[in-house]
Amino acid sequence: MRLQFIITPVLIWLAVSLSGCSSKPFSVGDGGMLVVVADEFDRPIISKFVETKFGRMIGVPQPEPLFEIIWSDGNTVKDHTRKPLLLLTASLNGDGPTADLVRRMLTPEVKEGVDNGEYEVFKRPDPWARRQMMLIVVGRNQRELGERVDKWIDSLYSWAMDFEYDRLVDNYIRRYKNSLFEHRLGSDSGFRIHLQPDYIPSRQNDSLGFIRFIRHYPDRWITIAWGEMNNAESITPELIYERRKSIGASFRDPVMTYDDHWIWEETGFDGRQAVQIRGIWATEGPIGGGPFITYGIGIPEKNLYFIIDGAVFSPGTAKMPYLWQLDTILRTFEITFN
Repeated sequence: MRLQFIITPVLIWLAVSLSGCSSKPFSVGDGGMLVVVADEFDRPIISKFVETKFGRMIGVPQPEPLFEIIWSDGNTVKDHTRKPLLLLTASLNGDGPTADLVRRMLTPEVKEGVDNGEYEVFKRPDPWARRQMMLIVVGRNQRELGERVDKWIDSLYSWAMDFEYDRLVDNYIRRYKNSLFEHRLGSDSGFRIHLQPDYIPSRQNDSLGFIRFIRHYPDRWITIAWGEMNNAESITPELIYERRKSIGASFRDPVMTYDDHWIWEETGFDGRQAVQIRGIWATEGPIGGGPFITYGIGIPEKNLYFIIDGAVFSPGTAKMPYLWQLDTILRTFEITFN
């Protein structure tokens, strides 16, 4: 079985006809938006997998979906050709507009590969816009489509997240290229991060090994911490979570976290294995609280680890857009050890 990149005259023709010119525009959209293109009769087959993975609820503290999912089909996809991320699914024996669109997209060679079970999933970069990704899952019938979406959903999610991070970081640096500054803690700090000038240092504690930045209206914080590991240690979610708690307890307005409201997953960061933690913070007094996202990265060759953390306080508004913004900034963090 092979993962295929579809490049066909039909897609090129659609890109030109829908954009109105031969030069593709850039995709437009904030982080965390997924357009799912599927025929009405196929949606019950795939929706539980898509909603569970992409639409899972994040406590912030009121639950909000990680991705906003927009449902479309082959007739209405023309309204979404500048959205950054699309998932196109079809059972090829169907008679809906999405199945018809996919059949027209496939070359005879690829269609033959689908018919004999060789091809199941495709990645198509920049079909209608630059910095756009279309993921495609096909089945010969509804049953097979459901099985394949179930089989590939983790990979689809991983590819989508990698694409979103790359796109958002690129857009962030391109948008603020004249105002970003690169922050380093001395020549031997071992890291750098790109921040907008309105993120100002608010706290540095050399004994605990962290520096904190703040941006107002709404309040957002970025904290970078570092520490030593012994040869027997490895990066674990518990290590990172407990270290975050100890840093929060040292603030002038001490911050705690809810031990029964945090989740974690393994991820990649700056080419290294890492853990990602999401949870809820609150001040020990009556001031407030909100969501946070934290990464822990181990540097075993240096017996060191880094923690990169973003938190937001924005009562009465949706929090996930701010978490996507913070995540984008955190993703500009680079380890600079030679």
